[in-house]
Amino acid sequence: MLKRNKLALSISAAVLSGGLMAPLAVAQNSALEEITVTGIRGSLQDALSTKRDSYSIVDAISSEDIGKFPDKNVAESLQRVPGVTIQRQFGEGAAVSIRGAGNDLTLTTLNGQNVASTGWFVLEPAKRSFNYELLPSELVGNIEVYKSSQADLAEGGVGGTVVINTRKPLDLDPLTLRASVEASQQSDSDSTDPQFSGLASWKNDSETFGVLVSAVSQERLLQRQGNEAFWEWGAGPVAFEQERKRSAINATFQYQPTENLDIVLNAIDMQMEADNTNYALWLTQGNCGWCGVDVDPSDQINGTTARGPLNVAYLQARPREATMNSDVFDLTTTYTGDGYELSVQVGSTSSTGGTDFEMVVDDGSGGFALDGASYDFMNGSQTWDLNGFDLGSYDPGSLAMGTGANFNATPKTDEEAYFQADLEFDVEIGAINSIKTGIKTADHNATSRRFEFLQADDFDAVISTDGIINGTIDAGAGGYEIPRLDDDALKAWAKASITGKVEDLGSYSEIDETNSAIYAMATYEIGDVRGNFGVRYVTTDATSTYYLDGVKTEADADYSVVLPSFNLAYNLSEDVILRTSAAKVMARPQYVDMYVNPSPIGANDEIDNNQYWVTGNIGLEPFLANQFDLGIEYYFAEGSLISGGVFYKDVSNFVTITEYAASASEIPFELPDSEAGFGWIVQEKDNGEDAKITGIELGYQQDFGNGFGTIANYTWTDTDTDAATFTDGNPFLSDSSENVYNLTGYYENDMFSARVSYNWRSEYMIRESGSYGNRLHDDFGSLDLSAVWYATENLDVKLDVNNLLAEESVQIGNNAEPAPGTGFTSGFPLYEYETARRINIGASYKF
Repeated sequence: MLKRNKLALSISAAVLSGGLMAPLAVAQNSALEEITVTGIRGSLQDALSTKRDSYSIVDAISSEDIGKFPDKNVAESLQRVPGVTIQRQFGEGAAVSIRGAGNDLTLTTLNGQNVASTGWFVLEPAKRSFNYELLPSELVGNIEVYKSSQADLAEGGVGGTVVINTRKPLDLDPLTLRASVEASQQSDSDSTDPQFSGLASWKNDSETFGVLVSAVSQERLLQRQGNEAFWEWGAGPVAFEQERKRSAINATFQYQPTENLDIVLNAIDMQMEADNTNYALWLTQGNCGWCGVDVDPSDQINGTTARGPLNVAYLQARPREATMNSDVFDLTTTYTGDGYELSVQVGSTSSTGGTDFEMVVDDGSGGFALDGASYDFMNGSQTWDLNGFDLGSYDPGSLAMGTGANFNATPKTDEEAYFQADLEFDVEIGAINSIKTGIKTADHNATSRRFEFLQADDFDAVISTDGIINGTIDAGAGGYEIPRLDDDALKAWAKASITGKVEDLGSYSEIDETNSAIYAMATYEIGDVRGNFGVRYVTTDATSTYYLDGVKTEADADYSVVLPSFNLAYNLSEDVILRTSAAKVMARPQYVDMYVNPSPIGANDEIDNNQYWVTGNIGLEPFLANQFDLGIEYYFAEGSLISGGVFYKDVSNFVTITEYAASASEIPFELPDSEAGFGWIVQEKDNGEDAKITGIELGYQQDFGNGFGTIANYTWTDTDTDAATFTDGNPFLSDSSENVYNLTGYYENDMFSARVSYNWRSEYMIRESGSYGNRLHDDFGSLDLSAVWYATENLDVKLDVNNLLAEESVQIGNNAEPAPGTGFTSGFPLYEYETARRINIGASYKF
């Protein structure tokens, strides 16, 4: 990538070398030589140029060349930006949080627009956040992270906005061809998996038309081993295995018939097959406090039994078939006239995903009695004394398949069609030099559904383990092995019984949403001061469709918000910039909270007066935040920076659950005759408490000029909210670590480059609906390495190592109040996972 480093000093060199002939030499060579900085230094200098020239508070990541994004996973590159943390899913970066606000409050756009996303994991709720597992880094040109807001920026990022940009053919050489092949090895599965990528870009001689096509294909056998405790039931070593096949293709057509008109058509198709199986050998309690057995307090952690005898060993597995696909079609037309620029963008994005098939098989023997065996969780981890019982050789003899609700499919869809028009024109109104205005409208639809498979009446739901047990699989944290099953054989056996499927209408959830915005923004510059200010007006109309007692029903809501913003950059000197910003920002509530579909609980159990009406709320207000920033940047040398800043956010409208009593006449549900309908307890999603986020960011980056360089940054974040905001009673936000730091060192010359990075974050809360619940993730650090040998002018050989130290992921119970009998009480070791070391070796060739 071409940089701005033009050496005007070459004139001086000509004078020194040519003496009195220098003027003639300069005249003969009027075009100055342009020195191009590439590689790691080039990408870092380009990112700093973006940051320095911006009117807002922005950080950037640039790909040093085609196919040379810093990491294989885009989220794992973002975690090295100050104030950014990531949440991993099965060892790979999947979601991004900015400045302690949580990944649900981060907006991610691709070329300025939303990307439909569904997720593949069966327990993943319907959210607005983008799943970074789907996006190959090979498709990315550069990324901008907006930490302050401005009126022309799409609403949705309370924490911040991540803008991912792809490449355009007219920006590249006339004919660019690149291909790469890689082998990836993971320490957990010991599997070596292939990856192929390629890019072809062409433009005509007049540089008015170009075509770019890039594609990626990747296979990966992913495993994860750990210990899990569902302590009302038991605990034990578990394993997760996934055969992941990911592909993506991007086609971009660009047409510039004149200097004034630019038309870009961009099409992207991203697909992932994610078939997976959960394995567990549960070891149940023999002295559970909740089942009436007296337990010595010395064997408890905050009231939860954590030491004692074991009862039985119980084998279980859940084979699944899952997918996640997303498409984007986008047409952008830009016309630049005399003192103005008009841009019109129209497109659509759609996604399908979820689990297409799920089954569960349980221990057919009912469990093996573990006489004389015991467990001890008192020292912060799960350990067992099995009294000679061999986990790996256990054979229950048969497996019983769960039928009905346990044999299901849970597909999801997400789609959006959008139109946006922006007009910017030059003005001379005092310090104001341009005004930009625009409109945007988007129609969005999201669905979550559940189907139960119907089976033949004569189907025998018990199968012998003969020929089904297929060796062992590594499981647990601590080198255990448990029986591995032939999941393909199990799925074939189960599928042969299917005669049809029926939809669980009580689980049907659909949101239709129309979001519109209009804005105006002025850019100003006077002396050493520059910036922008403006206002964005946003409206939302939403409808939730659901079934109530078999009847399709709708509920509607709408709201509007005014979002002002102000940004200022003041050049204190040639190399020192003072920045400040203030804005009101918003993020819409998650779809899973807006789904109304009410669930009557306790309405068919023949117990009087215990009925609960549990419902979502289409009328939830959006998250709103008033935010302020103040920072200073010192660019003390080429490619070098020292920076510091403080930020503050006051966030309102967190989603909570309200509970109140209602009479039977107020609930639209007819109780059976066996129930006495004296009253109901309603549990409804509602807007609740506010939260405050305060933080400090410090950054240092230096190019030492001898091939070596370093990057370091630190972020301190404090979040504070009411104890009632979350069900665990902790008054701090999800995904927020108080301390985060990044350290990177690099070296490069004409033949070789290497980079070592360490990212560390302190403990943080993970909050999920469902059985995994709310828990505290212990501090976590990842050491990553990348190296490139420039074997020839066209051939590069590359090594990437992610999570070199294979640090474990430890998650513990953290309810503010004791929760006796559950693993969610404070200090109880809930989950512990071994995370994989990933090694990629590959070669790329530029033709």
